[in-house]
Amino acid sequence: MKKMKGIGALSIGLAFLLALGSAIRADAASDKLTVVVTDEPKSLDPCDTDLSGNSRILHNNITEALVNLSPADGSVVPSLATGWRQVDELTWEFKLRDNVTFHDGKTFDANAVVAALKRAQDPALACEVGLATLKGVKFSAEAVNPTTLLIKTDIVEPILPNKMSAVDIGSPATPNDGKSRSPAGTGPYKLAAWTPGQSVDLVAYDGYWGDGPAIKNATIIWRAESAVRAAMVATGEAQIAYEIAPQDGTTEQDHAFPNAETSLLRIDAEIPPLNDKRVREALNLAIDRDGLVGTIFHQDAQKAMQAVPPSVFGFNPDIPVWMYDPEKAKSLLAAAKADGVPVDKEIVIYGRIGIYPNSSESLEAIQAMLADAGFNARLEMLETSPWLKKLLKPWDKERQPSILQTQIDNTEGDAVFTLPNRFTTDGNQSTIADAKLDTLITDASKATGDERKKLFEEAFSYIAVDAVNIVPLFHMVTIARIAEDVAYTPDVQAGNEIKLESISYR
Repeated sequence: MKKMKGIGALSIGLAFLLALGSAIRADAASDKLTVVVTDEPKSLDPCDTDLSGNSRILHNNITEALVNLSPADGSVVPSLATGWRQVDELTWEFKLRDNVTFHDGKTFDANAVVAALKRAQDPALACEVGLATLKGVKFSAEAVNPTTLLIKTDIVEPILPNKMSAVDIGSPATPNDGKSRSPAGTGPYKLAAWTPGQSVDLVAYDGYWGDGPAIKNATIIWRAESAVRAAMVATGEAQIAYEIAPQDGTTEQDHAFPNAETSLLRIDAEIPPLNDKRVREALNLAIDRDGLVGTIFHQDAQKAMQAVPPSVFGFNPDIPVWMYDPEKAKSLLAAAKADGVPVDKEIVIYGRIGIYPNSSESLEAIQAMLADAGFNARLEMLETSPWLKKLLKPWDKERQPSILQTQIDNTEGDAVFTLPNRFTTDGNQSTIADAKLDTLITDASKATGDERKKLFEEAFSYIAVDAVNIVPLFHMVTIARIAEDVAYTPDVQAGNEIKLESISYR
């Protein structure tokens, strides 16, 4: 009996402590938020926001751009700039906010923007925004006065304000001799600490020019497994978790929403046997996309034929999706082999752990499909850093033939934000060298209106039908798990941007 009483007393004590702990957590929670994502950022430099893992922590949290894009319709809306106009074909004028300061006390003004834009284009720094969004155009900025800025381009840039939405402005004290790990921006939060391998801690910036966030302290952590991320919200270790797998997202706290991501496999079209178009077509025919939807991928994912979703200007609605035809795939491989193409050579499928829910499982299924069609394919799953080395140039000339699992986002709403860096000869992620495609993309980027739309549609058709250097999979849907006491509605930009200022407790 004494033992039973002891256990009873212990149970009561534990219950009391748990209740007390819950009360403490509830009291502390009003001033703290923990968000769990898939992986650690590569960099927290203001010029590296073209990579989503960096952007979701930096953009509109620590650093801000001159303008933002509305998640509703992609229209350009004010941020650090209050207005803009086109002066002539090569010149735009921006009016800037007054009385804005960076987290390090420096003044935000036209000179700060001049410095940031120059830094973003410095080839020695290899800024992601310079290699992608600003690629192919030389931007020069001039401070007319502290609140008036002129941006000039060497060629006509009809959507310059849209491009400025991707250029986050860091403090003029940001070093120019290397990437920064301690960004100072103008956003509602400033960096408190980045503990490598563990977390990024943010704290509200008291000098913020806007209304400021409701929650003063935010921590971003990363876990590779969907089930782990989901469980962290269930147990109160986190309040928001992104990229929940369909099999884990089964509660009322799980919210599915369409995003601007397109999943695909990038084919290294320069290395045999993948330099033969028949082999690339066979890759596409060997994959049962219908069988992947509702099982490994979310049931609302849409089969893709191009690298952007229908919401993007330049999307071509007339390209049919690939049909599943393993017998035709085998026939194409046999014909290529008869012509001396080394179709039996091992092809590596490079995947990225946690790039989206069930990323490993999707490639395991695809590997099996390719094997059934006669491919000699080996799967290698990589963490983010080694995967990025496979994604970005320069590459080893003696490399093995490969296809790379990737996901392309386009929240900016125009095809120019997807095509040049990924599909032109000198693109930092491009595995294709095709003069006709280069011309199509260059001409489309300079054009306006219906001509711009027509040329971009032609470019997407050329990539899908003539070049065939990708295996498009799906326009994606994301699930986020959100704690019951948190007020937050993720939108189409949520894959690239955790809008911490918009989050509060009920």
